[in-house]
Amino acid sequence: MTEMVTLLADPPWRFGDKLPGPSRGAEKNYATMTALDLQRVMLPPIAGNARLFLWRVASMQEEALAVMRAWGFVPKAEIVWVKKTSTGKRWFGMGRTVRMEHEVCLVGARGRPPILSKSVRSVFEAPYTLHSGKPDVFYEIVESLSPGPYCELFARRPRAGWVSFGHELGSTLEVAK
Repeated sequence: MTEMVTLLADPPWRFGDKLPGPSRGAEKNYATMTALDLQRVMLPPIAGNARLFLWRVASMQEEALAVMRAWGFVPKAEIVWVKKTSTGKRWFGMGRTVRMEHEVCLVGARGRPPILSKSVRSVFEAPYTLHSGKPDVFYEIVESLSPGPYCELFARRPRAGWVSFGHELGSTLEVAK
């Protein structure tokens, strides 16, 4: 496999929530992993100069930074997705302290990966899709900012031009013991 320059990961964070209803909460939608297991995920070959886009959840900020560092990346920036409904209204999500209407993606670097465009903004708005799904515009942001080859870890669907690993795709990464 070619060394990846750009990695995208939306980890299946384990919350331990016992939310009511048939689909509320990550564990009712897909297999989850502890932060420690995520730190031990065996990554595909990565170039010396690479970039990581790592989605985190608000209640697990420290854990996300620990995962990023365990994978050999240094936090550099973040991108915020302001969620909208299909009619353009602000999303009214879940949350223990405040109702979350956004998600945050940490941007990390290994070495000195090139930046393709210096006009990429840190905030974008897009409609909410399926649980844990990310909008196509986010992939366009990644591709305009960072060069390939591209690899998505914990992918929910394949994407043309990307190497994708994900439980739902039948190709998962191993966890080191």
